[in-house]
Amino acid sequence: MLFQVITKDLKANVLPMSIVTLLLACLIPILFNLTPNSIPQAAMPGELFVPLIAIICLPTVFLPDQAEAIQAVINSKHYRLSLLRCLRVLWFLLLLSALNAAIIIAYGMHGAAVPTLALLGDFIAKTFLLAGIITGSYRLTQNIVIAYIIPVTYFSLCLGYTCLGPFNLLTLMHGRPMIDNLYQLIVGLVLLTISFTFSDVHLDK
Repeated sequence: MLFQVITKDLKANVLPMSIVTLLLACLIPILFNLTPNSIPQAAMPGELFVPLIAIICLPTVFLPDQAEAIQAVINSKHYRLSLLRCLRVLWFLLLLSALNAAIIIAYGMHGAAVPTLALLGDFIAKTFLLAGIITGSYRLTQNIVIAYIIPVTYFSLCLGYTCLGPFNLLTLMHGRPMIDNLYQLIVGLVLLTISFTFSDVHLDK
C-alpha cells in the first residue's frame, strides 16, 4: 500500500518537473563549452546553470500539498506528508546529481584536462546546499513564494558579490579553495535533516 502511494505520488507530482529539468539540461551543450581550457571555465555549468535548475524544480515538491484539506488527509494515513516531500526532494537530488555527473562524463569524453572528481564534488555540494536552503525556507515559513525568493536572492548575491566567503556558490569560478565545498555540503545536509526530521510538529498538520 505504502509503495503504491509513493509511486503514484512521484509519478503525479515529480514526473512533469523532471521532464522540464531534462529539457533544461539539453541547453548545457549549447550554452557552455564542454572542452574547457581552465577550471573556472569547467565549473560554469555546475556552479551557474545546474543551481538555477535546482531553484526552478526543487520548490515544486511543496506545490501539490498547499491545501490544508489535502495535508490533513495525507497525514491521517499511516504515512505523513513530510515523508512524501522528503522522497520528492531525494528524487530531484538524484536527478540533479546525475546531471552533474553527466557534465563530468562529457568533459572526459571530450578530453578536457580538468580534475573531474574535484569538479563533481563541487557541483554536488551546490545542489545539496540549495536543496537545504529551499526546504529550510519552506519549513520555516510554509510559504511557497518564500521558498523561491530566498534561493533566488542568495543566487543573485553569489553572482554580484564576492564577500560570502566559503558560502559563495561560485567557488571555483572565483578561485576559492575546495574546502569551501565541504562547508556547503555540511550546511546543506544539516538543513535537509532539520527540514524532514521533525515530522510531527504542527507545521505539517
